[in-house]
Amino acid sequence: MWVKRKVCFLLGLLLFLTVRSAMANDPRCPGSDDPPTAVLNVDLVVLEASLESLKDTQGRPVWKKTPETQSSLREIFDSQTPITKLEQFFQLLYLIQKNLDDALLPVVVNPPGITDVLLAAKVFVDPSFPRQITSVVLKKEDAKRPPLYRVEFARPEVRFPINNGKGFATWDQGMCQIAKELVFYPGFSFRLRQARNSKNLMVDSFERVEIFGTFGSRKFFSIDLSYVDLEKVEFIRGTDEGRVTARVSQREFKENHHSRFFRFVGTLIPNTARQRIDW
Repeated sequence: MWVKRKVCFLLGLLLFLTVRSAMANDPRCPGSDDPPTAVLNVDLVVLEASLESLKDTQGRPVWKKTPETQSSLREIFDSQTPITKLEQFFQLLYLIQKNLDDALLPVVVNPPGITDVLLAAKVFVDPSFPRQITSVVLKKEDAKRPPLYRVEFARPEVRFPINNGKGFATWDQGMCQIAKELVFYPGFSFRLRQARNSKNLMVDSFERVEIFGTFGSRKFFSIDLSYVDLEKVEFIRGTDEGRVTARVSQREFKENHHSRFFRFVGTLIPNTARQRIDW
């Protein structure tokens, strides 16, 4: 019974991530109620032109302009419904995925084409991040699963400051939890699909991406954490929230000392929580 209670407690420590709960501002954790960076206004004419110019490495057009794709772009980038920059990014990639016939896969796009599209979409406040992408691959290696996106970078590690470098903070487990950076590695990959029984967008099968920050507990146990692995996100339509699944990263155990019991629990059992999410 004691082991079970301890496991449940440790699972509670996994409620940190790049997300934060919609709780009132806490004076012990400055900035915990600050709004995320505003979504930037997008010129749809410029974005559509960038998409129409996008070709893969074989010279094949990646985008087909239709009334349906135009309507979908407006829904993503010119809607009154709340949507974050992070969801806009994945919704755009999902729209590109749906616009391509599986028979054309794999598709590889390189700069400057993919860079122009991401800059036109204004899903990144800091333009230096998309300029570090060297290629984006969309491939289908398993007929029973959605296609896989794989992103390559110019450097072995690319760190992306969250919320314009301010991070997201929340008071929990007796300390101020602060998600500071996303850490990407070459071969960053994920799959996109629509959730079952809803219009929510699912992003899963994340590989080679971590969240760096100040996490842990100052309650029954004192635990400090710096890195977690992101595994799955379900964007809840019409909100700035998502259901996020994560677990303690292997990098955490390489760089910081933890007990054998915590190493076992942290990597074995993921945690899912509904919270506000953006970058």
